[in-house]
Amino acid sequence: MLSIFSYAWNAIAPILLLILLGYVLRVKQVFPVSFFRTVNRFVFHFSFPALMFVNLYELDSIRDIDFRLAVYLLTSLVIITGISIILANCVTSVRNRKGVLIQAGFRSNFAIIGLPLAEGLQGPAGLAVAASMQAPTVIYFKVVSVLALTVYSDDAQLDTGKILRNILKNPLIQGLSAGVIVLILREFIPCHPDGSLVFSISGTLPWLYTTLQYLARIATPVSLMMLGGQFSLSAVHGIRKELTAGVLMRLVLAPVLGFGMAFAAAHFGLLELSPTSIGVMIAAYGSPIAISSSVMAQEMHADDVLAGQIVVWTSLLSMITIFVMTVLFRSVGML
Repeated sequence: MLSIFSYAWNAIAPILLLILLGYVLRVKQVFPVSFFRTVNRFVFHFSFPALMFVNLYELDSIRDIDFRLAVYLLTSLVIITGISIILANCVTSVRNRKGVLIQAGFRSNFAIIGLPLAEGLQGPAGLAVAASMQAPTVIYFKVVSVLALTVYSDDAQLDTGKILRNILKNPLIQGLSAGVIVLILREFIPCHPDGSLVFSISGTLPWLYTTLQYLARIATPVSLMMLGGQFSLSAVHGIRKELTAGVLMRLVLAPVLGFGMAFAAAHFGLLELSPTSIGVMIAAYGSPIAISSSVMAQEMHADDVLAGQIVVWTSLLSMITIFVMTVLFRSVGML
């Protein structure tokens, strides 16, 4: 049993400590609050696209992507979203809070916390699979969040063109798209007699690939510290019911539904469960809500105070729920 707890702690501790370090740096005023926002913007626009690209580039072939897992994740997210819509309408009568709760139900911080968590649970193999799942999940999170917040807002108007432009301009999507394109093109590049490619970025342009690797390596630790540096605990008077519901939907309901459907799909032979896929699912379903969800709520005239508090409390409490999930799956031999 001690080894099981040790395994879970070793996976969670680095994430927790880096977030805590960022929080301490802000509280001690080592850096101003504006510093954390600026660095977070840099990481989002440069380091994370590089990380997405490098993780996909290091796959041997596009055939290494588990498309069945990707289809399952998307299907489960659609179902979780549907249930979240029902619950949000039952929990609150305040219109601009409903979209925030729906977003809390399905949208996880799969990019920032999910990737290092998958790596902590299953090493490089877990990171590679999690990275390959980024494209469909990031697109889904962004599109459906905009739709949910728009439908339940009296002020915002649905602009399909703007949604599409935002998706295409998203740095994560751009990095993932570049990685997928390179994987596809690799299938048509001829090889030398020794099996090496005639042209490859890592082999032919090592200076460029090394730069991308440097940017990719700093993405996770820096983003986690910036996450901690942007925590802001404030009063929750007047939103306690909705906040509690949002936290439970993100940290309890989503994992229960996600894994419940996964076990059902595996039972009927529709999905193969492995330690790697379990680790990716913990990252996808168990991660806290993305920080950008609060910013998006503000832009879409939703209740950004509620959205911000859901970010804070799911980020804090997810360390407990993720630890519990890790211990449970490890104890039954699935991790």
